[in-house]
Amino acid sequence: MFSSLLLVHLLLLLGSLPSSSFQLSVNCLERSSNSARLATTSKSKFHCSFGKSSTPTPSIQHRPQSRTLVGMGASSSNSISNLNESTKSEYHQKSILLTGASRGLGKSLAHALSTCQPSLLILSGRDEKALKEVQQECLQIASSKQQSQWGSRSFSTDDSSTSTMRVEIVVCDLAERHSVEQLATISLQLAKQHSTGNSSSSRSGGNNIDILINNGGISSRSSFLTTDLTVDEKLMQVNFFSGVALAKKLVPGMVARGAGKVIWISSVQGKLGTPYRTSYAASKFAVQGYCESLRSELASSNVSVHVVSPGYIRTNLSLSAVMGDGSAYSKMDETTANGRWCCVLGS
Repeated sequence: MFSSLLLVHLLLLLGSLPSSSFQLSVNCLERSSNSARLATTSKSKFHCSFGKSSTPTPSIQHRPQSRTLVGMGASSSNSISNLNESTKSEYHQKSILLTGASRGLGKSLAHALSTCQPSLLILSGRDEKALKEVQQECLQIASSKQQSQWGSRSFSTDDSSTSTMRVEIVVCDLAERHSVEQLATISLQLAKQHSTGNSSSSRSGGNNIDILINNGGISSRSSFLTTDLTVDEKLMQVNFFSGVALAKKLVPGMVARGAGKVIWISSVQGKLGTPYRTSYAASKFAVQGYCESLRSELASSNVSVHVVSPGYIRTNLSLSAVMGDGSAYSKMDETTANGRWCCVLGS
Protein backbone atom coordinates (compact mmCIF):
# COMPACT_ATOMS: atom_id res chain seq x y z
CA MET A 1 0.00 0.00 0.00
CA PHE A 2 1.35 3.40 -0.93
CA SER A 3 0.72 5.77 1.96
CA SER A 4 -0.73 9.19 1.10
CA LEU A 5 1.38 10.69 3.92
CA LEU A 6 4.57 9.43 2.30
CA LEU A 7 3.43 10.93 -0.99
CA VAL A 8 2.84 14.24 0.79
CA HIS A 9 6.48 14.32 1.90
CA LEU A 10 7.53 13.80 -1.71
CA LEU A 11 5.18 16.54 -2.93
CA LEU A 12 6.49 19.11 -0.46
CA LEU A 13 10.05 18.14 -1.31
CA LEU A 14 9.24 18.65 -4.99
CA GLY A 15 7.76 22.08 -4.29
CA SER A 16 10.94 23.15 -2.49
CA LEU A 17 13.20 22.42 -5.47
CA PRO A 18 13.94 24.76 -8.40
CA SER A 19 11.17 25.05 -10.97
CA SER A 20 11.53 23.09 -14.19
CA SER A 21 14.81 21.54 -13.11
CA PHE A 22 13.98 17.86 -12.91
CA GLN A 23 11.66 14.97 -13.40
CA LEU A 24 11.15 12.98 -10.21
CA SER A 25 10.46 9.26 -10.43
CA VAL A 26 9.80 6.98 -7.49
CA ASN A 27 10.38 3.26 -7.66
CA CYS A 28 9.43 0.75 -5.02
CA LEU A 29 12.59 -1.29 -4.46
CA GLU A 30 11.39 -3.45 -1.63
CA ARG A 31 8.06 -3.71 0.14
CA SER A 32 6.49 -5.55 3.04
CA SER A 33 3.43 -4.97 5.21
CA ASN A 34 5.51 -2.82 7.53
CA SER A 35 7.99 -0.93 5.41
CA ALA A 36 8.91 0.32 1.98
CA ARG A 37 12.11 1.84 0.70
CA LEU A 38 11.68 4.49 -1.93
CA ALA A 39 14.53 5.74 -4.08
CA THR A 40 13.98 9.01 -5.87
CA THR A 41 16.25 10.00 -8.69
CA SER A 42 15.92 13.32 -10.45
CA LYS A 43 16.36 13.38 -14.20
CA SER A 44 17.78 16.64 -15.45
CA LYS A 45 15.74 18.87 -17.73
CA PHE A 46 16.66 21.95 -19.68
CA HIS A 47 15.29 25.13 -18.21
CA CYS A 48 14.67 27.85 -20.81
CA SER A 49 14.45 31.37 -19.39
CA PHE A 50 12.63 34.22 -21.08
CA GLY A 51 12.63 37.94 -20.31
CA LYS A 52 15.11 40.12 -18.48
CA SER A 53 16.78 39.32 -15.20
CA SER A 54 18.85 41.53 -12.90
CA THR A 55 21.50 38.79 -12.74
CA PRO A 56 22.73 37.57 -16.14
CA THR A 57 22.29 33.80 -16.44
CA PRO A 58 22.63 31.36 -19.31
CA SER A 59 19.41 30.85 -21.26
CA ILE A 60 19.72 27.12 -20.64
CA GLN A 61 20.42 25.86 -17.15
CA HIS A 62 21.31 22.29 -16.22
CA ARG A 63 20.43 21.34 -12.66
CA PRO A 64 20.91 17.68 -11.75
CA GLN A 65 19.38 16.54 -8.46
CA SER A 66 19.35 13.21 -6.68
CA ARG A 67 17.73 12.21 -3.40
CA THR A 68 16.86 9.04 -1.51
CA LEU A 69 13.97 8.76 0.92
CA VAL A 70 13.28 5.95 3.34
CA GLY A 71 9.85 5.67 4.91
CA MET A 72 7.41 3.30 6.52
CA GLY A 73 4.48 1.74 4.73
CA ALA A 74 0.79 2.45 5.16
CA SER A 75 0.49 0.50 8.38
CA SER A 76 2.99 2.86 10.03
CA SER A 77 2.44 6.04 8.06
CA ASN A 78 2.93 8.33 11.05
CA SER A 79 6.50 7.08 11.31
CA ILE A 80 7.56 8.44 7.91
CA SER A 81 10.92 10.17 7.99
CA ASN A 82 10.93 13.88 8.80
CA LEU A 83 10.82 16.63 6.23
CA ASN A 84 14.29 18.08 6.08
CA GLU A 85 14.95 21.59 7.33
CA SER A 86 15.45 23.10 3.87
CA THR A 87 12.08 21.75 2.72
CA LYS A 88 10.28 23.02 5.82
CA SER A 89 11.86 26.45 5.41
CA GLU A 90 10.22 26.80 1.97
CA TYR A 91 6.78 26.78 3.64
CA HIS A 92 7.68 28.34 6.99
CA GLN A 93 5.93 31.70 7.63
CA LYS A 94 4.30 31.64 4.19
CA SER A 95 0.69 32.30 3.22
CA ILE A 96 -0.66 29.15 1.55
CA LEU A 97 -3.91 28.32 -0.24
CA LEU A 98 -4.70 24.60 -0.53
CA THR A 99 -7.74 23.34 -2.45
CA GLY A 100 -9.36 19.94 -1.96
CA ALA A 101 -8.27 20.00 1.68
CA SER A 102 -11.19 18.24 3.35
CA ARG A 103 -10.04 14.66 2.77
CA GLY A 104 -7.59 12.33 1.07
CA LEU A 105 -4.34 13.73 -0.24
CA GLY A 106 -5.43 17.31 0.52
CA LYS A 107 -6.01 16.49 4.18
CA SER A 108 -2.59 14.83 4.43
CA LEU A 109 -1.00 17.84 2.75
CA ALA A 110 -2.69 20.15 5.27
CA HIS A 111 -1.29 18.10 8.15
CA ALA A 112 2.22 18.11 6.70
CA LEU A 113 2.12 21.84 5.94
CA SER A 114 1.14 22.49 9.55
CA THR A 115 4.44 20.99 10.74
CA CYS A 116 6.22 23.63 8.64
CA GLN A 117 4.56 26.44 10.64
CA PRO A 118 3.26 28.59 7.76
CA SER A 119 2.00 32.04 8.68
CA LEU A 120 -1.43 31.53 7.11
CA LEU A 121 -2.95 28.26 5.86
CA ILE A 122 -6.21 28.54 3.93
CA LEU A 123 -8.05 25.26 3.51
CA SER A 124 -10.71 25.00 0.82
CA GLY A 125 -13.23 22.33 -0.16
CA ARG A 126 -16.95 21.66 -0.48
CA ASP A 127 -17.55 19.95 2.88
CA GLU A 128 -17.58 22.61 5.60
CA LYS A 129 -17.85 20.11 8.46
CA ALA A 130 -14.87 18.13 7.21
CA LEU A 131 -12.88 21.33 6.66
CA LYS A 132 -13.50 22.40 10.26
CA GLU A 133 -12.22 19.05 11.49
CA VAL A 134 -9.06 19.39 9.39
CA GLN A 135 -8.67 22.97 10.63
CA GLN A 136 -8.66 21.84 14.26
CA GLU A 137 -6.27 18.99 13.49
CA CYS A 138 -3.85 21.41 11.82
CA LEU A 139 -3.92 23.77 14.79
CA GLN A 140 -3.28 20.87 17.16
CA ILE A 141 -0.35 19.68 15.04
CA ALA A 142 1.17 23.16 14.93
CA SER A 143 0.91 23.68 18.68
CA SER A 144 1.78 20.17 19.80
CA LYS A 145 4.81 19.66 22.01
CA GLN A 146 5.35 16.30 20.36
CA GLN A 147 5.70 17.32 16.71
CA SER A 148 7.80 14.28 15.99
CA GLN A 149 4.75 12.03 15.93
CA TRP A 150 3.65 13.92 12.80
CA GLY A 151 7.02 13.53 11.15
CA SER A 152 8.49 16.94 11.97
CA ARG A 153 10.04 19.10 14.65
CA SER A 154 8.65 22.48 15.62
CA PHE A 155 10.30 25.66 14.37
CA SER A 156 9.66 27.25 17.76
CA THR A 157 12.81 27.67 19.84
CA ASP A 158 11.17 28.78 23.08
CA ASP A 159 7.66 27.41 23.51
CA SER A 160 6.44 24.87 20.98
CA SER A 161 3.08 24.66 22.75
CA THR A 162 2.02 27.91 21.11
CA SER A 163 1.77 28.67 17.42
CA THR A 164 1.33 31.83 15.41
CA MET A 165 -0.01 29.87 12.47
CA ARG A 166 -3.48 30.94 11.43
CA VAL A 167 -5.74 28.38 9.75
CA GLU A 168 -8.81 29.55 7.83
CA ILE A 169 -11.41 27.59 5.89
CA VAL A 170 -13.25 28.73 2.78
CA VAL A 171 -16.03 26.58 1.35
CA CYS A 172 -15.75 26.43 -2.42
CA ASP A 173 -17.18 24.30 -5.22
CA LEU A 174 -14.53 24.14 -7.93
CA ALA A 175 -17.24 23.18 -10.43
CA GLU A 176 -18.77 26.66 -10.05
CA ARG A 177 -16.82 29.51 -11.64
CA HIS A 178 -18.33 32.15 -9.35
CA SER A 179 -17.40 30.09 -6.28
CA VAL A 180 -13.78 29.86 -7.48
CA GLU A 181 -13.63 33.62 -8.03
CA GLN A 182 -14.93 34.15 -4.49
CA LEU A 183 -12.27 31.80 -3.13
CA ALA A 184 -9.52 33.86 -4.75
CA THR A 185 -10.98 37.15 -3.51
CA ILE A 186 -11.50 35.90 0.05
CA SER A 187 -8.01 34.38 0.15
CA LEU A 188 -6.42 37.70 -0.76
CA GLN A 189 -8.55 39.46 1.85
CA LEU A 190 -7.50 36.96 4.51
CA ALA A 191 -3.84 37.43 3.57
CA LYS A 192 -4.22 41.20 3.87
CA GLN A 193 -5.98 40.94 7.24
CA HIS A 194 -3.36 38.54 8.53
CA SER A 195 -0.50 40.82 7.51
CA THR A 196 -1.83 43.62 9.73
CA GLY A 197 0.21 43.54 12.92
CA ASN A 198 2.14 40.45 11.79
CA SER A 199 5.71 41.56 11.14
CA SER A 200 6.91 38.26 9.72
CA SER A 201 3.99 38.16 7.30
CA SER A 202 4.62 41.74 6.26
CA ARG A 203 8.24 40.97 5.50
CA SER A 204 7.32 37.96 3.33
CA GLY A 205 4.80 39.77 1.17
CA GLY A 206 1.88 40.44 3.47
CA ASN A 207 -1.09 41.16 1.26
CA ASN A 208 -0.60 38.21 -1.07
CA ILE A 209 -0.68 34.44 -1.16
CA ASP A 210 2.85 33.04 -1.31
CA ILE A 211 2.00 29.49 -2.38
CA LEU A 212 -0.95 28.15 -4.38
CA ILE A 213 -1.52 24.39 -4.23
CA ASN A 214 -4.13 23.25 -6.76
CA ASN A 215 -5.02 19.87 -5.29
CA GLY A 216 -8.82 19.64 -5.65
CA GLY A 217 -10.16 17.49 -8.45
CA ILE A 218 -12.49 14.72 -9.61
CA SER A 219 -12.14 11.66 -11.82
CA SER A 220 -14.35 9.91 -14.37
CA ARG A 221 -15.33 6.35 -15.20
CA SER A 222 -17.00 6.03 -18.60
CA SER A 223 -16.40 5.15 -22.22
CA PHE A 224 -16.05 7.88 -24.82
CA LEU A 225 -19.21 6.72 -26.62
CA THR A 226 -21.41 7.06 -23.52
CA THR A 227 -19.96 10.27 -22.06
CA ASP A 228 -22.05 13.45 -22.25
CA LEU A 229 -20.24 16.61 -23.25
CA THR A 230 -21.36 18.14 -19.95
CA VAL A 231 -19.19 15.60 -18.13
CA ASP A 232 -16.15 16.57 -20.20
CA GLU A 233 -16.87 20.22 -19.40
CA LYS A 234 -17.27 19.52 -15.67
CA LEU A 235 -13.94 17.73 -15.38
CA MET A 236 -12.18 20.46 -17.33
CA GLN A 237 -13.71 23.07 -15.01
CA VAL A 238 -12.82 21.29 -11.76
CA ASN A 239 -9.42 19.89 -12.69
CA PHE A 240 -8.15 22.62 -14.98
CA PHE A 241 -10.08 25.88 -15.30
CA SER A 242 -10.55 26.33 -11.54
CA GLY A 243 -6.77 26.21 -11.05
CA VAL A 244 -6.26 28.58 -13.97
CA ALA A 245 -8.72 31.06 -12.44
CA LEU A 246 -6.96 30.93 -9.06
CA ALA A 247 -3.55 31.36 -10.67
CA LYS A 248 -4.72 34.39 -12.66
CA LYS A 249 -5.86 36.06 -9.43
CA LEU A 250 -2.93 35.10 -7.20
CA VAL A 251 0.16 34.84 -9.40
CA PRO A 252 0.30 38.55 -10.35
CA GLY A 253 0.98 39.36 -6.69
CA MET A 254 3.77 36.78 -6.62
CA VAL A 255 5.33 38.27 -9.74
CA ALA A 256 5.07 41.80 -8.33
CA ARG A 257 7.14 40.90 -5.27
CA GLY A 258 9.43 38.47 -7.09
CA ALA A 259 8.62 35.32 -5.13
CA GLY A 260 6.03 32.57 -5.06
CA LYS A 261 5.10 29.00 -5.92
CA VAL A 262 2.35 27.28 -7.88
CA ILE A 263 2.10 23.56 -7.15
CA TRP A 264 -0.45 21.64 -9.22
CA ILE A 265 -1.43 18.05 -8.43
CA SER A 266 -1.93 16.26 -11.73
CA SER A 267 -1.81 12.51 -12.44
CA VAL A 268 0.18 9.96 -14.39
CA GLN A 269 -2.87 10.03 -16.67
CA GLY A 270 -1.76 13.51 -17.62
CA LYS A 271 1.27 11.75 -19.09
CA LEU A 272 -0.37 8.63 -20.52
CA GLY A 273 -4.10 8.23 -21.23
CA THR A 274 -5.91 4.99 -20.37
CA PRO A 275 -9.29 3.57 -21.47
CA TYR A 276 -12.48 4.95 -19.85
CA ARG A 277 -10.68 8.06 -18.63
CA THR A 278 -10.99 10.36 -21.67
CA SER A 279 -12.45 13.25 -19.67
CA TYR A 280 -10.03 12.85 -16.79
CA ALA A 281 -6.96 12.39 -18.99
CA ALA A 282 -7.88 15.44 -21.08
CA SER A 283 -8.08 17.64 -17.99
CA LYS A 284 -4.75 16.40 -16.65
CA PHE A 285 -2.97 16.73 -20.00
CA ALA A 286 -4.24 20.33 -20.04
CA VAL A 287 -2.69 20.93 -16.61
CA GLN A 288 0.63 19.54 -17.79
CA GLY A 289 0.88 21.68 -20.93
CA TYR A 290 -0.41 24.83 -19.24
CA CYS A 291 2.10 24.60 -16.41
CA GLU A 292 5.03 23.93 -18.72
CA SER A 293 4.23 27.08 -20.67
CA LEU A 294 3.53 29.11 -17.53
CA ARG A 295 6.79 27.94 -15.98
CA SER A 296 8.75 29.32 -18.94
CA GLU A 297 6.97 32.67 -18.74
CA LEU A 298 7.56 33.07 -15.01
CA ALA A 299 11.15 31.78 -14.92
CA SER A 300 12.67 35.25 -14.72
CA SER A 301 10.19 36.35 -12.01
CA ASN A 302 11.42 33.94 -9.35
CA VAL A 303 7.98 32.31 -9.29
CA SER A 304 8.31 28.54 -9.58
CA VAL A 305 5.70 26.29 -11.17
CA HIS A 306 5.54 22.58 -10.33
CA VAL A 307 3.39 19.72 -11.60
CA VAL A 308 3.14 16.53 -9.54
CA SER A 309 1.78 13.43 -11.26
CA PRO A 310 1.14 10.62 -8.76
CA GLY A 311 -0.08 7.15 -9.64
CA TYR A 312 -2.71 5.24 -7.70
CA ILE A 313 -2.92 6.09 -4.01
CA ARG A 314 -5.57 5.09 -1.49
CA THR A 315 -8.13 7.94 -1.44
CA ASN A 316 -11.83 8.32 -2.24
CA LEU A 317 -11.10 9.55 -5.77
CA SER A 318 -12.92 6.65 -7.44
CA LEU A 319 -15.87 6.90 -5.06
CA SER A 320 -16.47 10.51 -6.08
CA ALA A 321 -15.79 9.92 -9.79
CA VAL A 322 -18.56 10.69 -12.29
CA MET A 323 -19.96 8.41 -14.95
CA GLY A 324 -20.87 9.26 -18.53
CA ASP A 325 -24.32 10.55 -17.62
CA GLY A 326 -23.01 12.66 -14.75
CA SER A 327 -24.09 10.29 -11.98
CA ALA A 328 -21.73 9.19 -9.23
CA TYR A 329 -19.58 6.11 -9.75
CA SER A 330 -19.65 5.40 -5.98
CA LYS A 331 -17.29 2.44 -6.09
CA MET A 332 -13.82 1.86 -4.73
CA ASP A 333 -11.59 0.60 -7.53
CA GLU A 334 -9.24 -2.22 -6.61
CA THR A 335 -6.22 -0.33 -7.94
CA THR A 336 -7.12 2.73 -5.86
CA ALA A 337 -7.81 0.67 -2.75
CA ASN A 338 -4.46 -1.09 -3.06
CA GLY A 339 -2.52 2.04 -4.00
CA ARG A 340 -0.48 -0.12 -6.34
CA TRP A 341 1.38 2.51 -8.36
CA CYS A 342 4.37 3.64 -6.30
CA CYS A 343 5.13 6.36 -8.81
CA VAL A 344 5.37 10.13 -8.72
CA LEU A 345 6.40 12.14 -11.75
CA GLY A 346 7.30 15.75 -11.08
CA SER A 347 8.32 18.62 -13.30
